[in-house]
Formats: sequence, structure tokens, C-alpha cells
Amino acid sequence: MKNISEFIKLDPWQEEVLNCKSKKIAIRAGRQSGKSTIVSLKVAIYALKNPKKNILVIASVDRQAQLLFEKI
Repeated sequence: MKNISEFIKLDPWQEEVLNCKSKKIAIRAGRQSGKSTIVSLKVAIYALKNPKKNILVIASVDRQAQLLFEKI
């Protein structure tokens, strides 16, 4: 598999999140900084590597969950 940085330009903190092996990640960042993008990318990669797993997308508002699901 090619390195994701060949396809998309990530900020250093996004690369850190993408490469993080922890099961729990907290992201503190401002609006429009790319939080949803990096989380959806991380989930999509996980889904491709684990085809028999179920993935649940949860958000405080249904619309947020729908938008994140669309990005994934």
C-alpha cells in the first residue's frame, strides 16, 4: 500500500493522528482545521484493513454523523 501522503497533503498533527496506534485519541483543534477529514481517513483505512469488523459512527447530532459517514 502506498503512503497516504502521496495522495493528500496532511498537516503534521494530522499525520500524528493517522499514525497513532492508541485506541483512544483526543483532538483539540479549531473550526475548519481538518478534524473530520483525518478521523474519516483513519476510519476508512481501518475499515479496508478489517473487512469483517462493524464500525459505528456516532455524533451528538444526526446530521454530524451523516456528514462524517459520507466522508468515510
